[in-house]
Amino acid sequence: MVLAFLPVLIYLAGHVTAAPASGTRNAVAACPVLFEGRVAVTTTAADFDKNTSVYSNLYDLGQNQTWAEVLEFPVAPPSLFDLPTASKSFEVTIDDESIFVPGGSEPQVGFRRSELVPAIDLSTNGNARTVQGTTTFHWSIHTDLSRPLNYSHEYHPIWHEYADYSSSQFTITAGVPFSTAKDPNIMLAKSLRVAGLQSNTPETTFFETPFTDSVWHNFALTMGWVDNTITVYYSEGYAPLERVAGPAFNNNTGGGAFHVGLLKEPTGPPGIDVLHQGYQESGINEGLIFGGVFIENSDDGCVTLGL
Repeated sequence: MVLAFLPVLIYLAGHVTAAPASGTRNAVAACPVLFEGRVAVTTTAADFDKNTSVYSNLYDLGQNQTWAEVLEFPVAPPSLFDLPTASKSFEVTIDDESIFVPGGSEPQVGFRRSELVPAIDLSTNGNARTVQGTTTFHWSIHTDLSRPLNYSHEYHPIWHEYADYSSSQFTITAGVPFSTAKDPNIMLAKSLRVAGLQSNTPETTFFETPFTDSVWHNFALTMGWVDNTITVYYSEGYAPLERVAGPAFNNNTGGGAFHVGLLKEPTGPPGIDVLHQGYQESGINEGLIFGGVFIENSDDGCVTLGL
């Protein structure tokens, strides 16, 4: 598969060695990295099935599936923050078999889901804890025209889930919201939204942008775990990140884990048990491409914005 990246390649040819753009608060390597989730160019999908992977080799994917079956490496230029580390993008896919079965629980037949989570519990990782002080979560995301999403469903590509699984401090959403009560202001299905505490009704949408094809969408979320704040940064392509929302109040209690991948909610009437009920069409072959995944320490205000 070859993505429509010719304009990006032209841009790269003239800009990869440029000095940091005006307004960039630091150079790429200036902020201490707490979790390095970027993927080396020599990595294979089978490497994610090993216990040496920085991502869990067990969670969260369909029962009897392996990461070698779920992950792809598209032919594409690197994302904004893969450039300085010579890392590569990866694609997380879902299909009809992407039904997660939590230990001791019923299969989650309402969802189709494949998500990478850090192998180490970063909420208890000593001085490298990612839920203390102030930390910034980075990622870039891209559509795959050969594995399009069905935007009549709600998707969660990125979120930070409570340690007890009862809510999420933030969730990136796309598609038609399962319940309009969650955020009645969402009008564009093919968009990426940064939502705050998931258990709020309605949720607070801090930022929304059209999910344009054939371009990298770059995000950074700075989470103040003590002062309960969230700040959103965004850019497209190889432009430096700019602050687009916050700092704003968000209840950041609950600890938990960072998810990167694809969770597809069912459709159905309000009030159903979305984990175990609802409609999912057959013949699913969908995916999203990710790059530049890392978490940094922003206690001193340091936030990586660009090259």
